[in-house]
Amino acid sequence: MSIEIIIPAQNMAEHVGPCVELIVPQLAADDVVTVVDDASTDLTSDAAQQAGAQILRNDFSKGPYLARQIAAERSNADILLFVDARCRALPGLLDSHRSLLANPLNAMSCTNVSIPEGKSLAERVAFQRQFFSLDGMVGVPGRLDFYPTANLGIRTNVFRSVGGFRSMRSGADADLCWRVQTAGYGSLGADQTVRMEWIPRSSMRDLMRQWYRYGTSTTYLEWLYAAERAPRDESGSSQPQSPRASNRQARQSPSGNYLVRGASAVISAAFLAGLMRARAQAKDFTEPQRYLH
Repeated sequence: MSIEIIIPAQNMAEHVGPCVELIVPQLAADDVVTVVDDASTDLTSDAAQQAGAQILRNDFSKGPYLARQIAAERSNADILLFVDARCRALPGLLDSHRSLLANPLNAMSCTNVSIPEGKSLAERVAFQRQFFSLDGMVGVPGRLDFYPTANLGIRTNVFRSVGGFRSMRSGADADLCWRVQTAGYGSLGADQTVRMEWIPRSSMRDLMRQWYRYGTSTTYLEWLYAAERAPRDESGSSQPQSPRASNRQARQSPSGNYLVRGASAVISAAFLAGLMRARAQAKDFTEPQRYLH
């Protein structure tokens, strides 16, 4: 089964080269790495191409999900593997996805991802929270599984059958996973082994913005998958409010020194601010649309 690894990137010249370089040695004969340069103003395309990726370039920024969609629609591979430029593949990543999707019961695949400890305060908070851990995303009773597009594989024919991503600023990965499962195409196969590392943002401001977006997407997913139309697992249990909320909120009290704990509380506050801001605007929410481009 051939794999196309799709990496959206905007002004990520520092990260995209190392990301691609660690994937290339794992490629089989028919595999390919595609970087979608989303109108970068730096040397993102050059760094990706030198590392061994083929390049698609958007003349103006279209956002990461539409960037992924564009590459996916052009793909001839059997499997689409969505990662991002901060990802660092560990040995066995592609083999694991290939093996998981060789199982006819699986329509999607993921492996565990670890965030390494860094020097900055933001990196230390991200290390403590480990917000890409499979815990809280896969195998939660009463809730359908999901995994972010930092390391999400999917059969190409299934991706196209459900129409791919829908137009959402954040949370479109959970939405995709849920639609695949509720449509009966198969499960999300998960490898508990850590086969990827993810390099976190180094500034607290950037980390706060990231978590603010998580808050807004949580509110939107709550609205989109309200109780009367929530995805249900085979037991008939309805989907809880949001996959992202339960996973990230479960990690609000990391161990570590008081500075890290205080910074973690600030991140939680950013999440709640995004949550409340979006709830105040919920009357204006509309159903997400298919991408037209």
